[in-house]
Amino acid sequence: MLLSTSQSLLSNNSANNELYCPSLFDNLCWPQTRANHLITISCSSLAMPGVDERKFVTRDCLSTGEWSSVSYESCIYPDIWDSVKKFYMIRVVQLRKPYTDIFQAVRIIELMGLSVSFISILVSFIIFFNLKNRSHYYNHTKIHFNLLLTILIQVIARIINYGIQVKKSKSSSQIESIQCSVDESIHIHETSSILKNMCPLILIFSQLSITSMFMWMLSEAIYLNNVITFRPYYKSSTTSYFYILGWFVPFCITLGWSMIMFIKQHGKKLKCWENYQHLKYFRMIDGPRYVVMIINFIVLLNVIRNLFLKTRYDSEIQIRDAEHRRSSMNTKFVRKAIKPAIFLSFLLSITHILNIFVSPDHQSLPLVALYCLVTNFLMAFQGFFCSLFYCFLNTEIKLCSC
Repeated sequence: MLLSTSQSLLSNNSANNELYCPSLFDNLCWPQTRANHLITISCSSLAMPGVDERKFVTRDCLSTGEWSSVSYESCIYPDIWDSVKKFYMIRVVQLRKPYTDIFQAVRIIELMGLSVSFISILVSFIIFFNLKNRSHYYNHTKIHFNLLLTILIQVIARIINYGIQVKKSKSSSQIESIQCSVDESIHIHETSSILKNMCPLILIFSQLSITSMFMWMLSEAIYLNNVITFRPYYKSSTTSYFYILGWFVPFCITLGWSMIMFIKQHGKKLKCWENYQHLKYFRMIDGPRYVVMIINFIVLLNVIRNLFLKTRYDSEIQIRDAEHRRSSMNTKFVRKAIKPAIFLSFLLSITHILNIFVSPDHQSLPLVALYCLVTNFLMAFQGFFCSLFYCFLNTEIKLCSC
């Protein structure tokens, strides 16, 4: 791994009264080097994201026996280097520890939220599996079940991804604690090849579930709109196309994006498609989500408009026949269902928008802490909120359980 423009290092430098730069770990292991010599080493063991393992970096041992400053820009892919400078290197050294403390605290809260969401969704599934088939109430819970399933996939993917990150950080801390020797005799504990190969797959499943989540929220809005708009007796057979919208369409979108990513990232040896959300290809998977968000809110607004019209109509006439009674029941049903639908649509959408478009760059420490806390809290606990409104507090569940 080691390439040097100097001759072989002397094992006993004190006998020759020569100056040497001491061994140093500074994201890379720099071995003891004679003064006034350059040393070039591989970037493959650099403890930073987005490393191009084919590149090398050079550092100068000054005549005073001190190391010169070094930039690792040549080791990192340009798009990822921009993010490294933007989010970390611009911070003064005194501020790095507070930022690190904030991120660690937020990560703890996030893991707690993911655990709560995981347990809540599992409990909701147990309740759903024990429901009886009760007309459109039962079919409505199918939409909720699939929505919770998409969030469960996200939770599992994020927990596994954090486990991989912990394993990597432990390996880096082990390397950092070792004194770099003259012969560079350190052993780097690489993350297993299985975990490396799993990382892109976990990312793909995570992106699939995010897109599917928005599709099922749109299905919820369309279902409520159909119940109140088209006819009093809404047939359950017409809900089958929601599975195409909720699973097949996101699968096609994610498949196209992942194929492009595999082709474009081939040969770069990126461990987990670092910085993927800042690449132009991400638009093909994220763009449809915002289109779905807009359509979803338009449909929900139309449901609210029809609710006002139905309420006014029911108050003006005396309901006598069965069709009018059924229409009134549907109005009450939609009136109850629209509130959690609006809240959760706003919750899921604003969380995604904050995470993608809003950045805490160049902001004060309290603002960064607030941003990280709000976004990660909402993302981690969204499974709990969906379980709360669509299962634990849902009157339909009580009707279906009777």
